[in-house]
Amino acid sequence: MEILSKKNNYKSLIVNTLFILFPLSFILGNFFINLNIFLIILFTFIFYSQKLQNINFNLTDKLITLFFIYTFCVLLINFFGSWFKDDVFSSVIINKTFFYLRYFFLYISLRVLISQNILSLKWFYFSCIFFSIFVSLDVFVQYYFGKDLFGIEPVSKLKYSGVFGEELIAGGYILRFCIFAFFMPLIFNQNKNWKKFLILLLLLAIFISSILLSGNRMPLLLFGLFFLFFIIINSNIRKYIILLFIILTTFLSLLYFNNKNIKLNYDGFFGNVRSLISIYVSKEVSWQDDYAIKKTPYSLEIQCFYLVWKKNPYFGGGIKSYRVNATGCNTHPHNYYFEILDDLGFFGFLIFLAIIMSIYLSLFSRKNIFNINDNFNLKILPSFCLFFIEFFPLRVSGSFFSTNNATFIFIILALLISLIQFTEEKVNKETII
Repeated sequence: MEILSKKNNYKSLIVNTLFILFPLSFILGNFFINLNIFLIILFTFIFYSQKLQNINFNLTDKLITLFFIYTFCVLLINFFGSWFKDDVFSSVIINKTFFYLRYFFLYISLRVLISQNILSLKWFYFSCIFFSIFVSLDVFVQYYFGKDLFGIEPVSKLKYSGVFGEELIAGGYILRFCIFAFFMPLIFNQNKNWKKFLILLLLLAIFISSILLSGNRMPLLLFGLFFLFFIIINSNIRKYIILLFIILTTFLSLLYFNNKNIKLNYDGFFGNVRSLISIYVSKEVSWQDDYAIKKTPYSLEIQCFYLVWKKNPYFGGGIKSYRVNATGCNTHPHNYYFEILDDLGFFGFLIFLAIIMSIYLSLFSRKNIFNINDNFNLKILPSFCLFFIEFFPLRVSGSFFSTNNATFIFIILALLISLIQFTEEKVNKETII
């Protein structure tokens, strides 16, 4: 999808530049993310407001619209409920609900720009790859020299955050933006398989080692899950699977066993998983045992989620209400599904699930969706992988409603839904012809 005609070149240049800068804005922080969102919405509606009439909004678009309408319904239900009870309603919930609307306009803007061939996705992919490599190398520099490229020292010997400073999110950032790198050699149709393999091996070494050094355990597991899927769908890579396994195992073992801090960090993670299983699966310890809950990381979040959800199981307390209603707990339950149940209740959760299921149904209704020899599939697959990773049910995550996460979620949704619709329309045209 390339930039449109020359007479509109300055318009497309502006919106493309803003879109390409999203990976950088995630590094710079929430102010720059919000500024980028505001500008891309503003220029889209100034330049391309008439294009809205040409968009064929599908079922998923309507469900996403319903989701945002529902958030305001929840706000009204809780506001008037507090008013009748003479309770003070939190201004945080009101403000967060209204400001959350910006992601709807971001989603609509990107749907317009992508579906009308205004955005150059190739340059966006390049931007993602460049900044994911940059963050990875910055983590290496911090690990080996004690300071990153900007003189930032690590806040912990267990985790290296690089350019993010005190925010220990480097692994999550790399995971989100590095996925595009594995599909670029395929998209460029490099015929020599050994060159593809060397590129793949180099990318794998850079990303997996930097995620490992970041100390972010869940991104490392999810990266492994992605790469397993990538090997399964890529027949050209499967022939090298034994060599890949040997190289990867050796590389990770050297990092793991030669650094006691890395070993301590990941040993602690596996210990936490075993404790969670003993409480919630094998039930060796009662989940109501306060000592066990406090001793096991994330157990407290699960208990808090359940206690908050029971207060308003059908409609929830409103966006960001968890931090208001969960006294003595964290600011969010560290899982998208739990958080939506708490903040938007069972009915909001159903709408959320309907959005996810509609996307999966649209994807799997297309024949040979995992055939990487199809150029259209190659455009869809990176966004699909990111979508799957982002909404992996067992994932420990940040807040669904936070600036960082919400922005990324609606960028990926806009990309994925637009590309699916684009391929469906092309297939229908070819069928008619």
